[in-house]
Amino acid sequence: MPPTDQQLSRADLLRQFAETGRNHPYLAFTLNSICNLDCVFCKPRCMPDYGHKDKTLTVSDYAGIANEAGRWGIRKAHCSGGEPTLRADILDIIEALSKGLGDTATIGMTSHGNLRRGLTVDALHDAGLTYLNVSLHSLVPSRSSEIMGGGDPRVSRDTIDRALELGLKVKVNCVLQRSYLDDAFGVAELARRLPIAVRLIELQRIGPAEALFPTEFVPEAEVRERLHSWFEKADVISRTELGVRSPGQYLQPPGWAGSIGFISNSSCATCSDANRIKITPTGIARPCILHNRDIPLKPHLADGTMTDAYAHLFRSMLERDTNEAWQGFHYVDYDLRWDRMERPQGVPVLPLLPEVGSTGGSCSLRRPAGNIE
Repeated sequence: MPPTDQQLSRADLLRQFAETGRNHPYLAFTLNSICNLDCVFCKPRCMPDYGHKDKTLTVSDYAGIANEAGRWGIRKAHCSGGEPTLRADILDIIEALSKGLGDTATIGMTSHGNLRRGLTVDALHDAGLTYLNVSLHSLVPSRSSEIMGGGDPRVSRDTIDRALELGLKVKVNCVLQRSYLDDAFGVAELARRLPIAVRLIELQRIGPAEALFPTEFVPEAEVRERLHSWFEKADVISRTELGVRSPGQYLQPPGWAGSIGFISNSSCATCSDANRIKITPTGIARPCILHNRDIPLKPHLADGTMTDAYAHLFRSMLERDTNEAWQGFHYVDYDLRWDRMERPQGVPVLPLLPEVGSTGGSCSLRRPAGNIE
């Protein structure tokens, strides 16, 4: 029989993980489910329990999680939502994560860029934020409002510009929809003169996007064909050079300051190198969203046994390849990230896999997927 978590020391687990050749894990926090916008492919407010289960972790909880993570060599944390900047304690959370993971930590956040009154990019930077992902789907205010249910892309642009001035790395997330394809191309062209990575993201069959999928889905292959002149002589930018751990391939057309990447979980999803530990607003840690290895962190925080929790997480990641849904599609993530799916104890959650070719697209490379951070 294989040794139990308790029989394996931290050093043993770290050695075994290193021997797999995978990238070291990072923490991916969903801080809340609340958002003051209403994107057509997300719409958290359409859920009957909107905000209901957000009995969120406290700043001291985040500090405890990060402090133990630092002992396991974890040096990256990413915060998303909902809209994470709506949390009144967001600066304290960023600071707690930064201190817990150490001086070399990478601390990131995904936001729509329309920061609430009184919050600034400067303050986020001072708290320890090192990179910012901005969701931006059109540069035209009226069309952006159609997609996002509010907000102003000009404000998002100001947020991007200020982040770059402060030295933060910046990525822009843009979801591809057939009705707004030219808008997405306009967003992508920001990388012509700005040193940013624009990620063109395929729709997935999750949440409200499932209803949009039949008419709005655009595969990566079609976008590559339409933007052929951009990519014909483009250089491939490595993730190491970008300073981020992210799925997809990044291409830099000649003379461009930035790059364009693809997140194509619908047409070419694999997860062989996924390395995030997802942590929900209520403190459920998920080392793999397709395998039932969830562990509640609050009891371990209360009992001072976070070492045991991380031993479980690392062991679960080592065993992940035994999951029959490996290389599956991450269609359950919409509900899992906000604790909306009840998961029976000890029963793997295995989503149905679509038939080959059902998405109508293809990808140029097989590559990791699932971590839109």
